[in-house]
Amino acid sequence: MIASVVRVPWHTTHGGYDRLLDYLPEVRRITPPRHPSARWAFTAAHRVFGPRCPLPFYPAEHFATDLRVLASRRPAHVLYGDEQFWFSGHRTGPTAVTYHQPPDQLAQLLPIKAWRHLAPRAEQVIVLDPHQQAFFCDLLPPERVHLVPHGIDTAAFSPADSPSRLGRPLVLTVGWWLRDFHTLDAVHDLLYRRHGQGIELTVVTRQTASRPWHPAARILEGISEQELIALYRRAAFLLLPLTGASANNALLEAFACGTPAVVTDIGGIRHYVGERPAAVLVPPGDAAATADAADKLLAESGTAEHTVRRAAARARAESFAWPRVADDVRAVYRLLGEA
Repeated sequence: MIASVVRVPWHTTHGGYDRLLDYLPEVRRITPPRHPSARWAFTAAHRVFGPRCPLPFYPAEHFATDLRVLASRRPAHVLYGDEQFWFSGHRTGPTAVTYHQPPDQLAQLLPIKAWRHLAPRAEQVIVLDPHQQAFFCDLLPPERVHLVPHGIDTAAFSPADSPSRLGRPLVLTVGWWLRDFHTLDAVHDLLYRRHGQGIELTVVTRQTASRPWHPAARILEGISEQELIALYRRAAFLLLPLTGASANNALLEAFACGTPAVVTDIGGIRHYVGERPAAVLVPPGDAAATADAADKLLAESGTAEHTVRRAAARARAESFAWPRVADDVRAVYRLLGEA
């Protein structure tokens, strides 16, 4: 069994979907070439053939792994089908493909006619939430579409030995993709008006200079994984306004650190939150409801109810621990003819 791997640069050492393969040691990784001459050759070929791929994000390293998968006849798993599965769709060996983007984003990547041509090229499709499952079940037989959740490293992302009770309550936001920054700004403004300097507003994100931020918010970029984990552990809750979602790394990381969330009820979020009180779900784009939910969790800080939320968050993350997810993926591999 082989699997194509391109490391997502903004994921931390123990974050991201490629961590799945650490729990599938029997799978051989297909990675971009490292030798300069090989990299040059693939880059040159990418200039010629890359434009024939209609996926909007298809750099040379994705092209290189795609061709390496194409050349192999062994059963293969393409970890990021949204970005790496085009030419390899013509391979002779059986293929499983995982897709990450929610249906509206998939529809923006390719028109539905193209999806009807591309999706059935994979013998088995792995999706991360029920909305994706419905999207792909319209494109190929439902028995070939498998809902296997995203995982989380529950050893690296873990609660503090004892809850921090020092300093102002920390309201933490993490990430950039499909984040509703317009609503976040409005929520920050409402919370600042209500609490002033009594709370700490922090955002960990990318491309911090690309937009204005609320003046009360501390904006961080390029911090280490350990610094991020320390913020999760110290946060009163994760504030996560979203414009869309399938799985969400930041949500799972916060849960694994025992941190509850105020998160937009959109896409696959409800699937990952579950029925336990690990999160308060709020309507999309509703800054007032989001601020009220944030106030609810701030008021619970230090109470028994907040302790219950923290325990529920950790328990929910443990249900998505990578060893469990890896076992579900192995079941899909068996359908390809190789465990």
